[in-house]
Amino acid sequence: MKKFMEFMGEKVAPKLQKVAANSYVSGLQSAILKTVPMVFVSSIVTVYNVVRRYATNLPDIGGISSYTFGLISLFMAFLVPYYITEKKGNNKGKFVAGLSGISLFMLLINPEVADVGYIYNFSGFGAGGMFVAIIAGIFTSIIFQLCSKIQIFGEDSLIPDFCKEWFDTMLPVFLVVFTGWLLVLQMKIDLFTIIVDVFMPIVGIANSYVGCLLLYMIPTILYSMGISGWVFQPILNPVGTVALAANLVAYEAGTSLPYVYAGGVPTAYLSLGGRGVTFMLVVFFMFSNSKRLRALGKAYFVPNMMNINEPVVFGSIAWNPILMVPMWISSFLVVTITYFTLTLGLVPIPHEVFSLWYLPIGITSFLVSGSISGILLCLVNLGVSALVWWPFFKAYEKTIIAEDEENNTTEAQATSA
Repeated sequence: MKKFMEFMGEKVAPKLQKVAANSYVSGLQSAILKTVPMVFVSSIVTVYNVVRRYATNLPDIGGISSYTFGLISLFMAFLVPYYITEKKGNNKGKFVAGLSGISLFMLLINPEVADVGYIYNFSGFGAGGMFVAIIAGIFTSIIFQLCSKIQIFGEDSLIPDFCKEWFDTMLPVFLVVFTGWLLVLQMKIDLFTIIVDVFMPIVGIANSYVGCLLLYMIPTILYSMGISGWVFQPILNPVGTVALAANLVAYEAGTSLPYVYAGGVPTAYLSLGGRGVTFMLVVFFMFSNSKRLRALGKAYFVPNMMNINEPVVFGSIAWNPILMVPMWISSFLVVTITYFTLTLGLVPIPHEVFSLWYLPIGITSFLVSGSISGILLCLVNLGVSALVWWPFFKAYEKTIIAEDEENNTTEAQATSA
């Protein structure tokens, strides 16, 4: 175990931190985070729809979701090149890069040419076009980066800076839009379908048991080593979003929902207290025989109840083998229980947007599932995690009490001396 920890700390973690700092990865992270308010609004509509199931006279406000989460790919088409260009140090060109990303994306979603102009399939702007928007944004960012050193007017030119910016960004804008125009409108290549077909096998892992384990366990293990789970959002977010969109299509068609790891599943049933199922550990801290752990438990409890567990992870778990191992075991077990519970139909697989991850434990489980069965699954997972955490917690508590007693003895001896 010691050698494994040293290998992860000295070899793996630094490399992953370097990847996370890459301008393309960090740019994607920033873009995804900026869309969160739009997803939250759509999640509120989902909560409203749960209430509407019981109060059928309430009006349908689904259109709000269509113009928030339903436009997420369009938002990403702007935000991805904007933030990548910014992180590349090209602050002057980032806005134009974002606008160019929208132009390319609008071409890539394969509009139908008609007498009245271009006709778009609205679904392409939503979750179904997520990967297309990301590819469009990355391509746009690369073109802008390649052209960033080309200046039409020199530094000593009398042309105002804002005019220089206009001319300097004309070339990358033209190259980006020309590429889309040539491939889609002239050569009639359906790039939208090609890109989706390439990435759908990745989304397919959200339908298998092993895939669900990988999606949850890899970020959790690395989180226990101090690498934030947000690092993986450029992968997890598109996969979960596209899987949710496919579930919605299947639901409306009256067929079985294909993807288990979609929508609010991680928040509702897996990350109880935050990634790693840490809630019961915090509860044990609060009632510990150690004064130090009781104080920590009280400090951790409120944020942990809202599924914010950075305090307990970075304060007590990260690089602590006694607590890292039960974090991994708990995660493995709750993923296993949840996967088979959902695939057996005991709890509904989600098909609506829900990202209000900060709601108290149990409430999210009900809203995601729309049934009491979701709450029962949440309670089962909490119970299983408690059984896992308990012996490791007691072992950790014993070491803390011994440390505190030793420190108190040392202080008493120093005082008497």
